[in-house]
Amino acid sequence: MSHQAESWHLNKSVPITLIIGLAIQAAGVIWMFSSMRSDIDNNQDRLTKVETHIRQIETVAQAQAVQLGRIETRLDALMDQSDRILRALEAK
Repeated sequence: MSHQAESWHLNKSVPITLIIGLAIQAAGVIWMFSSMRSDIDNNQDRLTKVETHIRQIETVAQAQAVQLGRIETRLDALMDQSDRILRALEAK
């Protein structure tokens, strides 16, 4: 029971290189996560720009679709008119 009551301590048989290695490894993990966080933040900015650009493209595409519809209507009217003119010329 007295062994359980003892506080934790470092034994002298633990090599200092192991302690240094663990410290370097911990620093590497921390550096890796901070690097990943930076990459995520950079990509988030890019994604926001891409989303904005896509919205602009969609707006332009919708406007062009409306214009195309108007052009088709005008072409149909011109075709009808040219058919009437052709029929009138053929009738003479």
